[in-house]
Amino acid sequence: MPFYRLLGQRHPDGSDGEALRLRTIAGLKRLRAALAGHFPADTDRTRTVRIGTWNIREFGSTKYGGRDSYEPLCYMAEIIANFDIVAVQEVRDDMDEFLELLRILGADWDYLATDVTDGGAGNGERMVFLYNTGRVSFRNIAGELTLPDGKKVLASFGERVRLENGIALQLPPGTDLSGVYEARSLKKNGVVRLDEDVEIALPQGALLDLPDGSALSVTKGTVVTRPPGTRGQVDISVPQGAVLGEDFRVRFPGEALDQSFKQFARTPYIVSFQAGWMKIDLATVHIYFGSNEDEKLLEQRRREILRLTEALGDRAAKEMEDNPDNPVLTAVLGDFNIISAEHETMEALEANGFEVPQQIRSIPGSNVSQDKAYDQIAFWEPKRNRGHVRVDIRGANVFDFYEHVYRLEDRTVYQPQRSEGSYKTWRTYKMSDHLPMWIELTSDFSDAYLDACED
Repeated sequence: MPFYRLLGQRHPDGSDGEALRLRTIAGLKRLRAALAGHFPADTDRTRTVRIGTWNIREFGSTKYGGRDSYEPLCYMAEIIANFDIVAVQEVRDDMDEFLELLRILGADWDYLATDVTDGGAGNGERMVFLYNTGRVSFRNIAGELTLPDGKKVLASFGERVRLENGIALQLPPGTDLSGVYEARSLKKNGVVRLDEDVEIALPQGALLDLPDGSALSVTKGTVVTRPPGTRGQVDISVPQGAVLGEDFRVRFPGEALDQSFKQFARTPYIVSFQAGWMKIDLATVHIYFGSNEDEKLLEQRRREILRLTEALGDRAAKEMEDNPDNPVLTAVLGDFNIISAEHETMEALEANGFEVPQQIRSIPGSNVSQDKAYDQIAFWEPKRNRGHVRVDIRGANVFDFYEHVYRLEDRTVYQPQRSEGSYKTWRTYKMSDHLPMWIELTSDFSDAYLDACED
């Protein structure tokens, strides 16, 4: 259970500190009562493992003042303490808030974290697993998932070539592509700049001038001949005029390609845990978002999810092949930015052997308004024979903490100067704009094993 030492320190009557203390105590009492009735009542917790995933909005940032008091961290600790393992997304470089949360959770809790992901798409975030050491153990296996050559996440909108350092686009004579185009823009200090890329279709006949040092690359596997009587030489036939086809590439010198998407926008993190009889590899993710309206960026999201399930599925299959008598369950969880259970982003998640349990699919949404299926939990081949261990789901849901803390009726207490809409945004930087999702699995299969021993 969490340890709320600061709540025992009284302040002068009528002071802001005393009001904060009493408000936090009242909020925790509401949360505790709600959580007690939220989870399955007939479950023996000595025989199950409860796994959660929670995107905690910009955890560690200073926006809207950050988590500027112990109140939201106490509420988070009370929620997290009901799980055994929690995958947390959007933990920022500054981990002071996170470490204070860990202190409140108590000595039974530990964590594993990645470094922050570089690049604009990574948003300076790290992946974290919190786990209760009295309930589960770390199997000393952890790593970040990277993709091999040939299976990387190429941009759905095509790779861009930098028009610099000797590379130039030659337009047909008389062509003028100047004009008015639909695009977002920002104005700062009187200067207007684009806030998104603008794609302008090129006319037929447009050509690229190649810089010095460019080369025609004939790919490995191309059919060639060997000159008679020679060693270490091949005779290559290159078409005259237009050179094209699967056997040929153009090699640019330096960093000519603008390779925005090769690995994941935020590197998935895989950690192996043991809970009772169950060995489980958990991969937590925060998939590239882009836009819900831009088809090209939505396709980028789908591709990233598909590459994820492909890589994890291959890894799980190899693990099963290498250790058929000691099987490990593989699951992926986190913020996939799934549009809905029927959307193609969900189809990508349920590819390559992964399945989202019906108990998770039936949840309307994990965002605050509960109309987007952003967060998900999926298992690789859950029906596969793993001996006595199986995927036995005892319950699953999301927990709406806003029904109990930072409620709409509390706006006059916290932010009376804000409108209701502004208050709703403000409170997501105290708690989150995602609700924690959880699933509870049977972890004790002693009875099945003993029954088999009698046969």
